Amino acid sequence: MADAATAHLLDGLSLPTRYETLRQAVGNDDVAQLLVAPSKATLDAIEEAGEAVKSIGEGLFLPLLAPSGRGKTTLASNLRSFLPSQFSPTLTYEGEVTAEALSEAVQAWVQKVPERDRRVLPINIDHREGRKASGAELAEIKRFLRQAGGQQAIILWPTTQDEIATEMSVQSRSISGAVPIDLPISVEGPDRETWQQLAKQTLLLANRVDNLDELLSLDEYSPEDYPSIGDYLRKIAFDFNSTRLRLRRATEKPIKLTIVWASETPGHGILSSLTSSSRFGFLDASALLDATSKSVTGRWWSERRGLLVQTIVRLDAHTLCLPPSVAVTIIRRNGPDDFVQGLADLGVNNRSPAEVNEYLIRSDLGRHLLGEPRSVSETRGNPAETARVAFGLLGSEFGFTGARDKQLNKACAEAIEPFIASESPGKSITVTYEKKLSFLDALLPDNAIEFHEVAHCIEYTWRQGDFLAAKNRAAVAEYVLKKLQNYARELGWVAAG
Repeated sequence: MADAATAHLLDGLSLPTRYETLRQAVGNDDVAQLLVAPSKATLDAIEEAGEAVKSIGEGLFLPLLAPSGRGKTTLASNLRSFLPSQFSPTLTYEGEVTAEALSEAVQAWVQKVPERDRRVLPINIDHREGRKASGAELAEIKRFLRQAGGQQAIILWPTTQDEIATEMSVQSRSISGAVPIDLPISVEGPDRETWQQLAKQTLLLANRVDNLDELLSLDEYSPEDYPSIGDYLRKIAFDFNSTRLRLRRATEKPIKLTIVWASETPGHGILSSLTSSSRFGFLDASALLDATSKSVTGRWWSERRGLLVQTIVRLDAHTLCLPPSVAVTIIRRNGPDDFVQGLADLGVNNRSPAEVNEYLIRSDLGRHLLGEPRSVSETRGNPAETARVAFGLLGSEFGFTGARDKQLNKACAEAIEPFIASESPGKSITVTYEKKLSFLDALLPDNAIEFHEVAHCIEYTWRQGDFLAAKNRAAVAEYVLKKLQNYARELGWVAAG
């Protein structure tokens, strides 16, 4: 948990440029969203090969030729997606190239596909790209493709070298006889007009962060200037990483910002429509601007949309709720005397420090401070309703304006410090209230948790009633944008005025 608590968004952003790393980053299910079909000529050749397998009752060996980054691995790994009626899921094979070993791998693999699946099985031998199949291996491949298990398969052997692809094609024909298509198969990647959208989608799925493409101007990268989509993505990835590092180094240590809403709303409320669907609580620039299109602050940020995305990313900026059950528990334990007495008069029991920690760890805020993606907040039932009523009475009786909110912010700091210390043993931690950061005079956050690796700033807003209701969407978004504007100015990312 401690490592997650000190992690910053900028440390983990990436743009994968190879199929293998992309699949690892986004998972097998989501990688399908990034598939763009290769050229029609390439697919036609593969389709003819599949039809030949079915017709002659014998598998085929197919060398695939293309420069690096053209999409050979993507094609070989996803024939089922491109030609679903003809091919079953691809078996990626990395073992010894013998008939016995291939047969064993196929027997194990077919257990994972539906019974009675009569589609052709693609077998991708991708780990030998720089080394051709020997004559002995081609003889083993021939034997495998003519026996049970191989008779309904194609073996794909990707390579970047014309000499290797051509030599294997000639040798294969001399050993196995004529084949119904021209070999090697030349792989032509997706049309260039699809490349920019693919880059945007890759950034989104690999990082689970919206609008990252606005950190760079993708219009400046013309697909016509690059020989392959791999080269195109690599150039963008290099520049993206340089931008990430520049933003990361902009301050002595990374700064995180969390805007916390304390009201009678028991859950995330309208915040769900202003934050990412894939990163809980992470601010969504587009949603914030949509909600404030008529406001001065909204128009100001609309003219600086790229800066807004950059600010959100640089601050790893989130917004969360502090539900009444947690707020009341913190106030009862650490709040100002009149608030504490008011809650005691309502019959709200004081909780021990350990119990306060338990409330925090079950809250959105507590889980977020520990670096966990979301909470399992207890917001239903009688205890939560009792807390909601108590919170409402505090607002009406004592109010949250003037200096009262500062006293409540102090109470939160006094609750957070032992909580973080207990959950991050061995970490050097300082929790402050209304105090400048030790390394940066420009900021005076409501609370700050300073680790050696990162400073986590927390800004609270205390509101009466069910404030996170839909009717307040614009007001909530406006407040968030103003807070981001203040941080951007105080950190020198935009001029004041």
